[in-house]
Amino acid sequence: MDSLQGFEPLLIVMLWLLISVYSRVALQRRWRTSASPAPAPASRSLRLRWEQAGERYRRLAGEYAGYESDPLEVLRLPALADPAVPATARFIEAFSEAMALRTEEYPPEPMAREFVDATARAEQAWTAAREAAEKLRASRFTAEERGLLAQAVKLLELAHRGATPAEQEAAYAAARQVLARLERSAGTRLDWRVPARARQVVDREGKPPLPPS
Repeated sequence: MDSLQGFEPLLIVMLWLLISVYSRVALQRRWRTSASPAPAPASRSLRLRWEQAGERYRRLAGEYAGYESDPLEVLRLPALADPAVPATARFIEAFSEAMALRTEEYPPEPMAREFVDATARAEQAWTAAREAAEKLRASRFTAEERGLLAQAVKLLELAHRGATPAEQEAAYAAARQVLARLERSAGTRLDWRVPARARQVVDREGKPPLPPS
């Protein structure tokens, strides 16, 4: 009995160590579980909506860029290039907001929600702006300016159908002159200009090809 009594302090120490180790391991497991929880269903749903909004944003950006890069489309729907038209101004504002919220990586949830909502507003504004432009057409221009619009459209169509590079170059050169007159005239009343991308297309296509080196 005396010999067993000598071991009692050692047994108590070992038991205390075992309890301490077990408690530490349990706490670490609990901390790991709480530190990296599985995504909640609402979080997964938001991420999916954010990804879908990103696809819709890219499609919308492509449509807008396509319009601004197409001189014929700009002349057929000039109100889409006029920020003084209320529907166009609302689209530009909504699209700029969505563009500012667009990120390549998944952002914090509040920002993801804002991007989803902003993209939806931009899509609605784009549809409304196109509908307004279809109704307005060239009605904001004077009779003389409408004649210049029609002349520029014919010249650009002729340039596309030109049988020879010389014919195309001549048609583009004439179109540039007509567009310059149109901008000077309309610019005194309207906040309208041919978008830079469309202007670059006319300038680039209208230049003769460089001789082979």
